[in-house]
Amino acid sequence: MISLNEFGVKKVSEKNNAVTFSVGPLPKGYGHTLGNFLRRILLTSIPGSAITSVKIEGAQHEYSTMAGVPDDILTILLSIKNVIVISKTLEPVTLKIDMKGKDGQVVEVKASDIEKDSNIEIVNPEYVITRLNSGKAKFTAEITVERGSGYSLPKEELRKEISVLPLDAAFSPVRLVNYIITSARVGRETDLDQLEISIETNGSLKAEEALHIATDTINQMTTHLQSLTTSLLVGDEVAISLNEEQKKTMIKVNVSEESDTKLPIKVVDLNLSTRLTNSLLKSGYDDLRKLEGMTEEELSNIRGMGSKSFIELLEILKKHTIKLI
Repeated sequence: MISLNEFGVKKVSEKNNAVTFSVGPLPKGYGHTLGNFLRRILLTSIPGSAITSVKIEGAQHEYSTMAGVPDDILTILLSIKNVIVISKTLEPVTLKIDMKGKDGQVVEVKASDIEKDSNIEIVNPEYVITRLNSGKAKFTAEITVERGSGYSLPKEELRKEISVLPLDAAFSPVRLVNYIITSARVGRETDLDQLEISIETNGSLKAEEALHIATDTINQMTTHLQSLTTSLLVGDEVAISLNEEQKKTMIKVNVSEESDTKLPIKVVDLNLSTRLTNSLLKSGYDDLRKLEGMTEEELSNIRGMGSKSFIELLEILKKHTIKLI
């Protein structure tokens, strides 16, 4: 089977805010595993910004209307939700918008008319929020921008303040994620997966950045999980199923203050001979430090340990300063 760290990533197509990446070749079955993992994280865990509440002067509730404004308040709120924003601060930011109509003209209220702020960037400034078709019409409002991830329900407690209308918010900048699996081959290996994953964002974040954040999230999770499972390998949970000789060895490792401060030396990463590797792993010694405190006689009695493997083991122990009794 092809190694899990031999695949590559490249951009195969790009149109507006949608990019398709090719990931592979991957071992059979890993295309769907990785594709589904990435898709779920991309759709739910990428942080972004959104407008979470609006305070419109003269509006008591969503079903109000305003003189000289053809849209009712509910329509305006739905429109405001389409304004794409980028917040550069973790704190909520309130921005004002104040527009007046003109006689004989239709005045468009655009996203670019929102008050400028160094912490807020409007991605679609030409987006039309509503229109004013009378010289007496005016649109005065305060909008609140927040950062978050996933989906947030409206904060109904904000209604205690007159004219404040809470909005539900979709913080994720990722709009759509699709993936397909195709066949790939490397040399004689023909039963491999090629993952093609398409990511579309709202423009506040590049697809490449979203993919990087998703992979970094996976890395943080798996790294933490690996550290937890590593601790299990030297804990009581595993020791219960080991034989008495192995239990004694693990106890020696656990009580050693020096070994507690050192990172494990994984046998599978040492590039040892196949026979020595199998001998150690089958006997429960996946970490070279577990051999510390043993005698040479105990080492030679490890199941499957031949004379050449024994010499090779002594040399590798000396190289990593693993002390024997």
